[in-house]
Amino acid sequence: MSAHPLAARQAIEALRTGVPNNEAIRRLGDVNHAVEARFEAALNQEFDAPAAGFVIAGGFGTGKSHLLGFLRELALRRNFVVSTVAVSKEAPLSIPGVMFAAAARNAELRDVVDDPIALALREVQRREGAVQRLELWASTPEADLSPVFSALLHLLNRNLDIELSRAIEAFLAGAKAPLPAMRRALKDLGARSLFDLGSVPPVQLVRQRLRFLPQLFRAAGFEGWVVLLDEVELIGRYGPVQRALAYSELALWLGVDAGLRAPGVLAVAAISDDFANVVINARQDDEKLIERLRLRNQPQQADLALLAMRAIQAGEKLRAPDDGDLRRHEAAIRACYAEAYGWPAPPAEIAERRANRTMRHHVRGWITQWDMLRVAGVHADLIEQSAPTDYSENDLLTERPEDFDDPQ
Repeated sequence: MSAHPLAARQAIEALRTGVPNNEAIRRLGDVNHAVEARFEAALNQEFDAPAAGFVIAGGFGTGKSHLLGFLRELALRRNFVVSTVAVSKEAPLSIPGVMFAAAARNAELRDVVDDPIALALREVQRREGAVQRLELWASTPEADLSPVFSALLHLLNRNLDIELSRAIEAFLAGAKAPLPAMRRALKDLGARSLFDLGSVPPVQLVRQRLRFLPQLFRAAGFEGWVVLLDEVELIGRYGPVQRALAYSELALWLGVDAGLRAPGVLAVAAISDDFANVVINARQDDEKLIERLRLRNQPQQADLALLAMRAIQAGEKLRAPDDGDLRRHEAAIRACYAEAYGWPAPPAEIAERRANRTMRHHVRGWITQWDMLRVAGVHADLIEQSAPTDYSENDLLTERPEDFDDPQ
């Protein structure tokens, strides 16, 4: 089988399962011009005056993951570092260090196999004056960074052993700081007294990494960092305290508080369109959870949580596909199916548009029609079922992964 039919078949199988891969996203193209335009406008903002991120909301099967994948392709083509993270038990939104580590681990560049953080560190060392300028910025009060960042940049200008270099890469991606090794290396350079390498509270260190990494990426020649958060509705299953903290963490990623917005970061979050009513409104999260955070003496988290709820309520709603969308997508998938199987797929019957019939229903229906015709020579009668989103609370979803330790 040649490469093109293989890619086409992989796209069809991804669409069949409801999780479009990169090939399927490229073949189908945009599904929401309004979101694309808003995203492009945000990408065009100046690095030091970034736009706030935003939320997209849609029902199960309406194309949220496809849209995030399309935005990923746009950002990669614009030379942004892009991370796509699905909220899950392994990446709970309520634990800042875990979510940051997941975003760093999933970071990618277009047509580049190397890890973007390791690549950026090598690139700033190669570019004349880049490390010095970055160190100068990291040492300013405006950067609001621990001395560990200016210290590691100071070391980058010297010949580091491979073990320390890898430890620094791991630290920037969310691991513990290699403070003993850094102290020894600074001492050997006669620079130990220049940096106060005391411990930093883990949460503060996560926030500082979020400010530092985009600056590192820009110094290495990249445009910034785009973070795409999928399946955010899972936080509706968290217990009250963890859900409140997840809201505040979401607000930080989205940058909805301009005073805390990290330059060079743009985040887009996808969530179910019933979340605002079923969770925020029905459970009175905007009152009860905010009060709970204030009673816990966490006023900043309370303010951020409320901003996140407002962002969710104002999210970009994904519209249902119209007849033109359905015809365009059917034609694209039909061509892909024909290429995948070397079989002239006929135009599929487009089912009546209904409120509970999503794009996923249509796509799976078309593929099933072609499967039955190709394999058995018969037309298929399809039965559709939709499952409501499960918002029952489950504290197990916010347990820390066994292999995660808070960075120091």
